[in-house]
Amino acid sequence: MKMMIQKLGKAAGTNAIFILVCILLVTELLSINWYFQAVCVVLIILCIIILAFQKSRVYSLWDISEVNQRQRDEMLMYFSREYFEVYVVDLDQGSYEIIRSSERHGDYIKNLTGDFAQLMEMALISWTKPPYRERFQQLLDTEALKRRFESGDKKIEFIYKSYDEKWKKLECFPVPDYGDNNEKMIFALRDYTAEMQIRTNEVLAAEAMNDIYTLVAFRDIEADRYECGYHRLENVLDFPDKGIYSDWVKLILGCIHEDDREKFLTELSDERFHREGRAECEYRICDKEGEYHYYRQYNAKVNVVSGPKMVILIRNIDEFKKHEIWKAEQLQKELEAKAKELEMTRLLAEKSKDLEKALQQAESANNAKSKFLSTMSHDLRTPMNVILGMAYMARKHIDDEEEVDRCLNTILLSSQNMLALINDVLDMNKIESGVIEVRDKKEDLVKLIGDIELLIRNRCEENQQILVIDCDRIDHRYVWMDKLRVRQIIINLLSNAVKYTPAYGRISMEVIEQPGRREKQCTVIFIIRDNGIGMSSDFVERVFDPFERENTDLSDRIEGTGLGMAITKNLVDLMQGHIKIDSMVNVGTKITVALPFMVCDGEDEGSESAITAARGKYPGKRILIVEDKHINMEIVKGFLEDTGLIIDEAANGREAVDMIRESAEGTYDLVFMDISMPVMRGDEAAMEIRKIDRKDCRELPVIAMTANALESDVRNSYKCGMNGHISKPIEPEEVYKCLNKWLMGGQAQS
Repeated sequence: MKMMIQKLGKAAGTNAIFILVCILLVTELLSINWYFQAVCVVLIILCIIILAFQKSRVYSLWDISEVNQRQRDEMLMYFSREYFEVYVVDLDQGSYEIIRSSERHGDYIKNLTGDFAQLMEMALISWTKPPYRERFQQLLDTEALKRRFESGDKKIEFIYKSYDEKWKKLECFPVPDYGDNNEKMIFALRDYTAEMQIRTNEVLAAEAMNDIYTLVAFRDIEADRYECGYHRLENVLDFPDKGIYSDWVKLILGCIHEDDREKFLTELSDERFHREGRAECEYRICDKEGEYHYYRQYNAKVNVVSGPKMVILIRNIDEFKKHEIWKAEQLQKELEAKAKELEMTRLLAEKSKDLEKALQQAESANNAKSKFLSTMSHDLRTPMNVILGMAYMARKHIDDEEEVDRCLNTILLSSQNMLALINDVLDMNKIESGVIEVRDKKEDLVKLIGDIELLIRNRCEENQQILVIDCDRIDHRYVWMDKLRVRQIIINLLSNAVKYTPAYGRISMEVIEQPGRREKQCTVIFIIRDNGIGMSSDFVERVFDPFERENTDLSDRIEGTGLGMAITKNLVDLMQGHIKIDSMVNVGTKITVALPFMVCDGEDEGSESAITAARGKYPGKRILIVEDKHINMEIVKGFLEDTGLIIDEAANGREAVDMIRESAEGTYDLVFMDISMPVMRGDEAAMEIRKIDRKDCRELPVIAMTANALESDVRNSYKCGMNGHISKPIEPEEVYKCLNKWLMGGQAQS
């Protein structure tokens, strides 16, 4: 294009001369006057000046345009290689010109300019994430940028993270020759994500190396020298960061556990290292506090320009060893558990038959308990129905003395049956809880058998049965025994014989004394026979289990809990005796009981006969009955009508305590105290009475008279300071025994 303009300029000059010559020739030919010729010469000179001026102007414009274009092209070519945003910023004017922008798809747009401050404000909002915005703030102060460049800074740069989660790098550097009388700055952006990733990996690798290894060192094998690149052994060893390798080994050997030294020398020897190109060893080092730590050392070979080197890496493995020890302990526990499991499996296999039998017994016991609940419901409701029915009949025939007497006798009999059922359940509970104790006293064995015979004979006569009692082979009449428990055993066995023997059957008991195992000891054998319905062999094996009753036509019609034989067996065992049963269905049953007793000499002149002689009369004695139920109060007072006692009444514990506190000392000789009462319970009242600061209150007999009949209730009564316990329903004989014990002799006993 330049050559074209030059040719045009030359052509214009030639044309002007040619025109001038032509005009001169024409004027010469036409003989035009000299005036016209002069005008033509002037015009030609003006044309030549104009053509020359135009040529000069064309050359000047081209030179400027060509320079700017070339600079832009070179700048665009350079920055397009690495930068996606390139701006030229005029620091004096505060303006910018876009050289390249990825937002314009790489197109160069001529004369695209704007205000630099506005560009930076936009960049703060849309280019950078908040943590990096402060760095862009410094670009708003163009004067500060000029001062930095004038002071010698060649480049201003920083790295930031954009909203597209990419790392980018901003670079600013001066361009003083960009234009005349202008301070120019290149403002360029490029992607820095790859470089940041490389830098991050390097940093992470270095940090990981520092975290993993306690020491990183390099050894020059030929020179036998080492140099540490990094180590954290200050608390273990003091050694220089570089020095002779053999000296360093000697220093470590001085701190290694004596059991690990030989291993250290063998496994980390130079021979092994040269042979295998690597070496590895675990050992223990003692720190400055005297505590040993586990370390693992790796020696590896690396080849560099100067020759092969040894890299030494030492790592603390305390946590690893702790984990290994923990795993070993867990494994040991698992092995022990498996061994126990195998042993248990073996034992279970050996005892499988016993377990199966126990399971059957448990199922049988569970079924028996379920049946017991059903039976108890039936057996309790049956006498209750009789009691209510007979009470209704007695009231209906109140004027018929004979009918009323019959109804009352039936009510008493049914009440006794119901009480027997309840006592069986309570006795079984006492036995199972282990609270029953044998309390031996000097007793008359013959008299006891006589009393039992009298009771059983009445039942046999009612059933038209034959009863035979033989006690002629007793040599020692008086023995030490718990009469209540012996009586309970014999009556249970004889009562079963009566119940399960049909009319006109025969029931007998032989009592035989044999020498005991010790001096002054005898063994009394009770043999009870009947020709009743008998028992099957299967039932004989479980007859002593609680709640068990054999299912027969006769047994289904007989009341009972299935606890009698279980109670009997437990009482016999408690007295260190033996019991055996032989039975055959529809033939009969033979039961043999052997009980050991200590022999007494002569009759006890003690209290029983004297108490019996004096029963019923206590003239001048004053007692207090504490009962909140009026009907219960009337029953107790009815028992004591002919005793000569003076009876006071209290409706609750608080009233009783106040009456005793306000009375004169020695006023009361005995207190019958109910337990469950309003205002104040009986056990609380007993404790309050004992707190009264009087001798008679400390020694006054207080007898619990309550429906709380469990052994725990009895223990609680004594714990609260009471002297005795009578369970409801109240038996008159029990009341009389209590009065004889505490009122005979004129003094209360403590």
